[in-house]
Amino acid sequence: MQSRSEQACTACKKLKRRCDKNLPECSLCQRTGRECEYGITGPPQPTANDWVFMQTRLAELESRLVGSPSVFQQSMSPVPVPASTSSSTMCDAADSHSPEHTSVTSSSRSAGFTPVDSRTEDPDPQPGAHFPASLFLDVDYYVWSRARLPPPRGAIPTPVLALLSQGSIVLDVSQDYFATVHTWLPIVSKKRMDMGLPVQNAGPDLAMLFLGMKLITVRANDVAGGELYSMAKDFIARLESNGAVSLLCLQAMVLIALYEYSHAIYPAAWMTIGSCARYADILGFTTGDYSVLGQATTWTEAEERRRVWWSIYILDKLVSAGSRRRCLISDLQPDARLPVDDEAWDCGDVTKALGHAASSPYQIEQSGFARLCQASMYLDRAISCARESQSMNSSRIAEVMTLAHELTGFVAALDSQSTALEPEDSFAFLAPRCITRSALFVALDRFTCPEKVAAEPGYLHSSVAKTQSEHDLQRQSMYVIQLASEQLHTLGMDISDMIKNDKDTAQPFLLGRVSPFVMDSVYASAATFHWLLGETGKEVYRTAATDLDAFLDTLSSRWRLGSAYRDVLTLYDVSARVEANTVF
Repeated sequence: MQSRSEQACTACKKLKRRCDKNLPECSLCQRTGRECEYGITGPPQPTANDWVFMQTRLAELESRLVGSPSVFQQSMSPVPVPASTSSSTMCDAADSHSPEHTSVTSSSRSAGFTPVDSRTEDPDPQPGAHFPASLFLDVDYYVWSRARLPPPRGAIPTPVLALLSQGSIVLDVSQDYFATVHTWLPIVSKKRMDMGLPVQNAGPDLAMLFLGMKLITVRANDVAGGELYSMAKDFIARLESNGAVSLLCLQAMVLIALYEYSHAIYPAAWMTIGSCARYADILGFTTGDYSVLGQATTWTEAEERRRVWWSIYILDKLVSAGSRRRCLISDLQPDARLPVDDEAWDCGDVTKALGHAASSPYQIEQSGFARLCQASMYLDRAISCARESQSMNSSRIAEVMTLAHELTGFVAALDSQSTALEPEDSFAFLAPRCITRSALFVALDRFTCPEKVAAEPGYLHSSVAKTQSEHDLQRQSMYVIQLASEQLHTLGMDISDMIKNDKDTAQPFLLGRVSPFVMDSVYASAATFHWLLGETGKEVYRTAATDLDAFLDTLSSRWRLGSAYRDVLTLYDVSARVEANTVF
C-alpha cells in the first residue's frame, strides 16, 4: 500500500490544485517534473556557485598556509561571493556558544565546498549502504574479496557550510588550535596542514575536522546546550550513519570527546571515548594494521595515525580515573611505540624522529606528548590497583609500594625536565606532571586512612586492625600524598601568577595552553587539604585549599570541568559544612 502525506504538497497548494498526497512525490509533480515538497519548506540548499565559492575559499586557505599559490587554486577561476553569503551578516554569530546566539538562522544562505563524494542534498540516505558489511559479518570474505572502505560521503549540513564560509574562519581556527590545544595534545599534523594536503582532498570529513577544531577552541559558555556542540554532534552522527570511516573523522571524534571531558558533559564523554576506541579498531589502530586506511605515503602521516590512537588511550584513562571504572583499552601491544619528538614531527624532521618503545624506562628523556602517554600508562596501572578488591597480603602491599616508588621517581624526572625548559616550552609538560600525581592519588588514597577500608566506592570501614605492613603502607602513602598535594599547590600558584601577570587580552590564549588534564590532580590535592583541615584545624591547610579552589575557578572560565570539580569540593569544605550547620 502506497503511503500518503497528511497534507498537500507545497506546489499543489500554491497552484490551488488537488493533490493526491502520494509519497515520496505526488502524481502531478511527478508528471510535470517539479520538485515535490511536503510541509514547511526548509532552509534553501547551497547553489552550485556556493559550492565553488567555498572550494575557492579553501584553496585560498591552502595558499596562505603554504605561503605560495597552489595547483589546486590555479585550476579554479575565482567566483564572486554570493550576496546571500556575506560574512558580515553572520560573523558575530559564528563564535557564539549559546542557544540564544545561533550561528546560522533558518533563512541564512550559506556557501560551502564539496568533493566528488559529497552532496548538497541527502535524499533518503541508506545508512551503511556503501560500507562493506562483510568486515563485520565475515572478515575472511572481506579480506579475500579485497574489499575496501569507501571514501567518506554524505551531505555537509548547511549550518556547517555557513560557518566555514565566513571570512577567514578556517584559517583563524587552524591558527588558534595549533597555538593552544596542539601544544599539549598534538594529534593533527601541522606539517601536513601547512602543505595543504588534507585541503586538496577536501571532503565532508575535513569539514567535520575543522568543526571539531573550532569546537575545542571555544571558551566555556553554556556548554551543554551550545549551538556549536549540537552542530558537531549532529554532523558526526550523519557521517557515521553514512558509513564514513577515515582518519579525519576519527580526529574530529577525538576532539568532540576531548570537549565533552573538558566541560564535564556526562555520560556523553564516556560514550564518545568508547566510540573512538571502536572506530580506531575499525581502522586497525589497535592492532597496528593501518591497511584499511591505505598505505601511509610519508612517515609524518604514519606518526599522525599513531598519535591519534594514543590520544584515545589517554582519554580512556582520564575518564576512568575518578569513577575507577574498567578501562576500554587495557593492554598495550608488546611492540607499541611512543610518539617521537613533537618538534621533529611538527617540522617533518626525520633526522630527529626517534621512536622509543612504550616499555622504555622513564629515565630516558622524551618530549611532552610521549611523557603524556607514559603518565597515562601509569594511571592505567593505578586504576587497576584501586579496583583490586582482594585482601591486602604481603605481595599486594609490595606491589602497591613498588608502584608508588616508580611514580615518585617519574614525578621527579618530569619536574627536572620541565624546570630546565623555558616557561613557554614547559606548558607541554604540565599535563604529564599532573596526571602522574593523579595516579598517585588513585593508587594510594584509600591507604592513607587510619581505618582499614575496602576498595569499593565510598571506602567502607572495617573493624579489623591493620597489620604492621599495612601501617608501613599507611605512613608511606600519607607522606607521598601530602608531598604531591604541596607540589601541586606550588605548581597551581605559579600558573595562576602567570595568568594574572599577563595582559587581559592574553588570558584566554594562555588558559587555552593549560590542559584540562591538570584538573583531576588539582581537585585531589584540594580535597586532601580540606580533609587535613578538618582533622587538624591548621590554617595552613585552609589557605592551601582556598588557593586551589580559586585556581579551579580560574580554569573554569576556559574549561567547565573546573566548575564541576569545584562543586564536588563543597562536600569536603569544612567551613561550608560549619556554616550550613549554623544556619540550620
